[in-house]
Amino acid sequence: MLRISFIFITIYLLFFSTVLNAKNIKADYSVEFGIVGEVGKVHATLTSEQNFYILDANVSAVGIAKAVTDNLKERHISKGHVINGLLVTDMYQMIKSYGNYTSTTIYRVNHRKKKLTRQYKRWKYDKLIENRTVTLDYYGKDDMMTLFLNLPKHIKHKYTEKKYQFKAIGADRKNGRVDIAIPSEKSLKQMKSLLGKGKEGDWYSTVVMHRKLYHSKKGELAVIIDKEGLVDKAVLKDLIFFGDVRIIKK
Repeated sequence: MLRISFIFITIYLLFFSTVLNAKNIKADYSVEFGIVGEVGKVHATLTSEQNFYILDANVSAVGIAKAVTDNLKERHISKGHVINGLLVTDMYQMIKSYGNYTSTTIYRVNHRKKKLTRQYKRWKYDKLIENRTVTLDYYGKDDMMTLFLNLPKHIKHKYTEKKYQFKAIGADRKNGRVDIAIPSEKSLKQMKSLLGKGKEGDWYSTVVMHRKLYHSKKGELAVIIDKEGLVDKAVLKDLIFFGDVRIIKK
């Protein structure tokens, strides 16, 4: 099964990364996959009130992807609190359905004890067939949704070559690792040939999630972000057959 939803969520959050000060935001995106065309849609909302927030994203496959993934649908929910303008996750949930199966994965964070648990439940024909909870070997304040929304605050020097390493709940299964790099001048030239020349104030980065997305070796995204913090274009690199993954805001 294609890892469609994971890449949808990641790119949409990069587009969403400048709206933290607003209380209620809605966004819709269409995702195209090389020669295949449109493969999915995302509807996302961000709601904040006082020192608490809720992120909610619904993903659905369309076209040929709908058939290939057996009508895949996913919902990603992040709930937590806000400290000094940063979103701090308390709970991250992924709900997936395809064919006759439904599953949910819930990450719960105990910040006082720096403890993270993951509960996985799976149903077939509405009958529970799996239920397990484990304590993970790492701890983090970001999940895969909040990391990208917090990115403009995490990275201060957006034009200076540097590599950053973060932990994001729901990313790499072993340790939550996500690598983000501001490119060197040489790498920047290569990225511009891939993404195009940006406007004044735009900045470039690569995001590595250490997951096999589609046929990408390690889930590496090339990203161009404008001076307002909105992604102008994002491309999933190292694909073998189908070409680039592109996202279009409606």
